[in-house]
Amino acid sequence: MQKVETLNRKGLNDLVKFIFSESDIKFYESYSEMDKELIQINSYLEFDRYFNKLITDKITHTGFAIYYPETKGEISFKKIKLDPKRCKGKTFRYRTDGWGLIFINLKISDFEKVIECNVSVNSKKRAENWSGTNPEFGSPELWEWKMVESKVRKIIRKLKNYAQHGV
Repeated sequence: MQKVETLNRKGLNDLVKFIFSESDIKFYESYSEMDKELIQINSYLEFDRYFNKLITDKITHTGFAIYYPETKGEISFKKIKLDPKRCKGKTFRYRTDGWGLIFINLKISDFEKVIECNVSVNSKKRAENWSGTNPEFGSPELWEWKMVESKVRKIIRKLKNYAQHGV
């Protein structure tokens, strides 16, 4: 399941506040910066500081992985080796993995006035089809897929609402 909408900064803020209104979520960078540890964001205020730093540093693409513990499943963090010759001397970065994780990818433009927001999640069928390729993700059967679908539908509903109303 996937949905892409365009938001302004207030719409993004409202979406992230909604996500953090759920109890006991885990919100991580999808990928760490090169040669840095993966960041877990624990509140809307931490997200706001993180996002402001992206704007200051003129970063235009970023992504996050959301894990709801009640969806069960497994979440893992993989250290990826980089070729220093191709990565300006950098040697590693981390990635957040899991079949039922909800991903939010942002493309920031026009000084944060236009933010393309892509919300996506694997389906149970896709996870089952690809489980042999990514055994480190654990078994797709561990996930509560109805709960995963419910969570992503709520986020997508809010995303569409904030995009349509220009909030």
